Amino acid sequence: MPKENLSVSLPHKMRSLVEKEASRGKRSQSAVVRDALQLYFRLRKIGQEQPTAEERAAIEEGRGAYGRGEFVTLDDWRHAMGLADQ
Repeated sequence: MPKENLSVSLPHKMRSLVEKEASRGKRSQSAVVRDALQLYFRLRKIGQEQPTAEERAAIEEGRGAYGRGEFVTLDDWRHAMGLADQ
């Protein structure tokens, strides 16, 4: 995904925390801020689509089938489709 620059003003303490986390994790400050924003968006449910009633029912049906052991592993499916070892 192409990246674009965004200038953000941070209080000194917050900037210091970003720098420390970047150094601790051996990552860029941009990566730390991106992760923080992604977490914020997930917590606030920003940009997330809500499933339809039909989709929610299908999800629940799938969860029930999985709980009953009614599933196929990816490796088994790939083998059945002739996609193994490609």
